[in-house]
Amino acid sequence: MRRAIYQNESEVGLMLELLINTLKGFEGVEYLINESKMRRIENYNIKKQSEMLREVELTQLMLTLYVTFSATGEDGKNVKYRGAYNTEIHPGTSPDRLRTIIEQGVFAAGFVKNAWFPLVMPSAPEAAATAAGKSDGIDEMSVLAALQEAFYSADCHERGHICYSEFFLTRSDVRIINSSGVDVSYTTYNAYVETAVHWQSEQGGEIEIYETYNFSIPKDVGATCEMLKERISHLFTVAEKKSAATPTPSVGEDIDILLSGDCLVEFFDYFHMRTSAAMIYQQLSTYKENEQIQGGTDKPGDKIAMTLKPLMEGSTHSRLYDDDGMPVSDHRIIENGKLLKYWGNTRFSSYLDIAPTGSINNFHITGGTVSSAELRAKPHLELVSFSAFQANPVTGDFGSEIRLGFYFDGKKTIPVTGGSITGNISQIQDAMRMSVEERQYNRYLGPATISIRGASISGVAGSAD
Repeated sequence: MRRAIYQNESEVGLMLELLINTLKGFEGVEYLINESKMRRIENYNIKKQSEMLREVELTQLMLTLYVTFSATGEDGKNVKYRGAYNTEIHPGTSPDRLRTIIEQGVFAAGFVKNAWFPLVMPSAPEAAATAAGKSDGIDEMSVLAALQEAFYSADCHERGHICYSEFFLTRSDVRIINSSGVDVSYTTYNAYVETAVHWQSEQGGEIEIYETYNFSIPKDVGATCEMLKERISHLFTVAEKKSAATPTPSVGEDIDILLSGDCLVEFFDYFHMRTSAAMIYQQLSTYKENEQIQGGTDKPGDKIAMTLKPLMEGSTHSRLYDDDGMPVSDHRIIENGKLLKYWGNTRFSSYLDIAPTGSINNFHITGGTVSSAELRAKPHLELVSFSAFQANPVTGDFGSEIRLGFYFDGKKTIPVTGGSITGNISQIQDAMRMSVEERQYNRYLGPATISIRGASISGVAGSAD
């Protein structure tokens, strides 16, 4: 069965033109418009059988209104503010209704006392481009067929099978316009896959594990197909090992805990977020430029380096411009554990009186000095799958329930499951070791495995001794 859901493209184009012309009639009002034209192919499968294939075309038009005004501050002095109001403009909105929306937005923005900040100004003229070096001309149906073939090639187990899968392939044409003259465009091609694997153990027990994958689509999808095949093969391995796993022991703090897999995105995002101008301005981070934030000359662990990479191949967060229309490029933020500079959009960078980098979500972590094999040579508990790993960028606290791990006592390795891990990144970061091997998980590129000490394992089998 194939269904299509479309919006009238000419209607959308007329709506944008009407919006801009209407805004010009409001003296002193500034604005930012984010238009995203999305074409998505959705395929829903039960086991290996396609149940529904459809195409969706939608356009989202987001409007931010800015009003500059002065008011008396807490110190009694006159303060300049920039109020803001956000709303979505739906295609088909009548001219009278559109004017009413803007009038109400301008009124509401007058009560928002954000410290004043400049809007992004136009840069050198650039033609519309495609993010992350990808090219136009992608045949979505051919890409879908190739991805699904690779995906289901791993479904070849006697005791397990893929229960279902959902494939969303999305092309987004983004245009950003503001009242200062910015008018830039770019295109992204991204994929989202959702699935669940069912496994039956030799003892008759049954488990089901749910997983999602996000990645961008290059014109040559060969490497992407191999990545997806590897991920679903790993999911089958997790299911198989989990079905035969014993309860996680409560190990002491004198044993290495290894972390691998996509939990590292959340773990290292702690450093990414705490170096942002937004967190610094809001006093949610105490990091200071040109100061050591991790490790020191007398610390035993590996010292990280972090580079923001707005055009990271394979990431669904790759952009040529941030949401305000500012061109973005690579920036080295941390070197040898030392904070070189903050990063941030125009607003929060202006508050700190620093040059803006733009908002960048992709980051590359380097600094590993040992191999994964070396990290696994000593007794350890390696955790490879979690129910939902979370790390708080403000406090540094992290934790999750353990879906699957491997306990190595120095002689043999056994799969374990259950229990949980808790810890604080700021307390364990100086003794952290990182593998020289790197892996990418969407917007994260960095060590494939890290070793930490000081985290607490709440097992379900008592002591490992």
